[in-house]
Amino acid sequence: MGYYVLPQPEETTFDRAGVKGKLFPTFGLTAEAQFTLVETEVGQNITLMEHDCDLAYYILEGDGQFTIDNTVEECHPGNLVVIPMGTKFTYSGRLKMFEVCTPPWEEEQEETVL
Repeated sequence: MGYYVLPQPEETTFDRAGVKGKLFPTFGLTAEAQFTLVETEVGQNITLMEHDCDLAYYILEGDGQFTIDNTVEECHPGNLVVIPMGTKFTYSGRLKMFEVCTPPWEEEQEETVL
């Protein structure tokens, strides 16, 4: 592949809280967004709040639901789920999703909430 066309990463970048992710290596191409392939068998087992980034999940495969600020939304292939910064969320179900994080995610901007 070339510089601008990136193959799906082979290695898992993270595996935590019931979620596996493969981060696309776009560093040097864009400083404004981060792109990740996310897969889960049952969903994440925590509720999160991203303080400094907006998230968008495009559902590629599977069915599930997102709980966003206490609102439960069903999701299916072809759906786009948008989570504005500062919003509590979790998701469940067997899902394969493409995530866009703007600006790129950093651990210190994420909070686990009960």
